[in-house]
Parts: sequence; C-alpha cells; structure tokens
Amino acid sequence: MISREPAKDEKTQIYRALNKWGVFEYFRYKPLIIQKIDKIKLVCVVTYALQEAVTITDPYHAGLAIGQLRKQFMPSIAGADLFARHAKKNKYYIVVNERAENLALYGRDVMGESIVEASESLHQNELVILLNRRFEAIAIGRTRFGGKLLFQTGKATISNLADAGYYLRKEG
Repeated sequence: MISREPAKDEKTQIYRALNKWGVFEYFRYKPLIIQKIDKIKLVCVVTYALQEAVTITDPYHAGLAIGQLRKQFMPSIAGADLFARHAKKNKYYIVVNERAENLALYGRDVMGESIVEASESLHQNELVILLNRRFEAIAIGRTRFGGKLLFQTGKATISNLADAGYYLRKEG
C-alpha cells in the first residue's frame, strides 16, 4: 500500500467533487491523502500531524476514508455522512420517507413514491446521497430517471450503490 498526498490532477478532481457535494469550504484547508490499495485509490482526510507522519512511514491505513477516485469521485458512506452534516444542501441530496429508509439500509432501490424531497433539475445517471428525514446519510445512489420522472409511482427510480446498513449486516 502507498500513502501520499494527492497529485495536482487528483486534487482538482477531489475539490470539484467536494464543491458538487457542497462541502468544499469545509474541506478546503483539511489535509487529504491518497491511500492506494492495489488499484483502488482511497481519499482520506487526516490531521496535520498524521499528514506529516504519512510522508515518513507507510501506515496500513490513515485517516477517515471519504471516498474513492475513479473516473469520478465516489463518496464512501463515511464521507456521505460527513458531507450531509456539513454541506450546503443542493440538488444531489435526496430525502426519502421512513419506509424507503428501512429498505435502502438493506440494499434495496428507492421507489419514486418514497421520495420526499428531490430537485427536479437532476438528470438521469446522477450520483446522489440519500438522506432520511433527519438529514442523516443512509445510502449513495444513482438516478435512473431525471426531473419529474424521479417521482414515478410503482417504479424504482434510484439505484442503491452503497448503504449504511452494509456495515451492520457484515459486522453482525
């Protein structure tokens, strides 16, 4: 495993994603490192002391993994939770009802009638963070439809990519 500071192009990709999620200002001066495990590039937020230590040693894991660098930045559940707490809410956050929350925590997709709040300016195939009514991040999803079609009755309109329940199911 390799731990290092992000390269210039990686930093640009990360900051664009953080801006999209409405948390750029929160992360602006926080040190970030890249942990490369095989072909996976984890983006971790660390303390300044830990950032200095990473350049000297190569720890197995350091910091809180907030996402992965792929073609686009993919937030982790821990990152989504942090984003939901500190973000300026925007169109990439979708609030679902209690029934959808329970189903999403078991890896199920979200039906259109379960969406309580969503922007009609969302497009098809957009990455979104699913929130419960208390604005807690419960899952990361991808829209199957755009605009008003997100609210279709009887159709799964958001695919569940990762959910907070996964950790509970695998740990128990």
